[in-house]
Amino acid sequence: MTEQTKVQQDALQPQCPNCGANLTYDPTTGKLLCDHCNSTVGVEQDFFVEERSFEELRHLPTWKSNSICTYRCQNCGAVTTVDKATLATTCPFCNSPVVMEENLPSILQPNVVVPFELSQKDASAVLAKWRKGKLYAPRNFRKSTKEQNVKGVFVPCWTFDAVTSSPYSGKVGQRRTRTVRRNGKTYTQTYIHWYHVSGVMDMSFDDMMIQGNNHIPQNYFNQMGPFPQSKYVVYDQKFLAGFVAEHYSLQPLDAYGKAVTTMKTTIKNAIMRRHNADVEGSLQVNFKVLDKSFKYLMLPVYVANTKYRNKLYSQYVSGIFTNKEKLQAKVCGKSPVSPWKVLLTVVGIAVAVFAGLWLFNDGVFDGQLNLLEQIAKGFLH
Repeated sequence: MTEQTKVQQDALQPQCPNCGANLTYDPTTGKLLCDHCNSTVGVEQDFFVEERSFEELRHLPTWKSNSICTYRCQNCGAVTTVDKATLATTCPFCNSPVVMEENLPSILQPNVVVPFELSQKDASAVLAKWRKGKLYAPRNFRKSTKEQNVKGVFVPCWTFDAVTSSPYSGKVGQRRTRTVRRNGKTYTQTYIHWYHVSGVMDMSFDDMMIQGNNHIPQNYFNQMGPFPQSKYVVYDQKFLAGFVAEHYSLQPLDAYGKAVTTMKTTIKNAIMRRHNADVEGSLQVNFKVLDKSFKYLMLPVYVANTKYRNKLYSQYVSGIFTNKEKLQAKVCGKSPVSPWKVLLTVVGIAVAVFAGLWLFNDGVFDGQLNLLEQIAKGFLH
């Protein structure tokens, strides 16, 4: 690593070459923007992303810099990194006060990043549209989305590649049905047809994604994906300028353990499908990893929080667009529910049901009267 490269990596907050003010990354133009003199500086995107060998874990650069400070949330425990020029006062995940850490934890520096494509204004507009669709949410929640309350956060993530070969053998079963007669009656009986299988299941895994912590619920994290590999670029701290970068709490080897658990399940399911089986039986699988690698990736997410009746509701907007026209982005999260709207809906449904029953019964009564009139006329004639 050259001295110039090292200096660039150590400077999380770049300065404007014209006026010396802080630059921030502008997702709309893909350049660094000076809010003071409106100057722009280009940012080169290197798409040649390399996998990292597990042997490199001890030698990878750690995220330490004299220009970086770390904040820890007293409420949810989130640890975020920002430049020292940024006065972070609240946690992006729960809006609680944050406390500055004296010593930056010795953790690995990312080697891959997905830059933000949505600006804060874009994310606010996408979130506003999502909120309007929440019909049972309070009116204030549906109508107002303040741009300054939508915060851009880089979320840590581990990805793993693996080449596996798994010999297997044992009994598997297939559920079947048959008709039997007992005491003169016919019954349908379910039974398991067992048979022995053996072979080798070769399978490769590409970019298995494991979230670096649990500050975003896993189901919401999954909904924001996928983040296409075509958007991966080599890590450069310039992409983080003006945003908050969250630290990982799940260590890389622990994350790999979670990935292995998923791999084993995937392989076993593939074996069952290969032999058209639905009962595992005594199947033994000897899971073997022939080659493996990893990446430490930072993903762009906008976080918004809403407090309603002393409860916090969080929403998440993917920092990348989902269509070429750059009009759509994935949104997920929780929204508060207005008890008055629910009550009015229940009352409205109850009124409609009772009205329908009344009309139905009234119609039946009128029909009975008409029938009696026709019968009486028949007797008179």
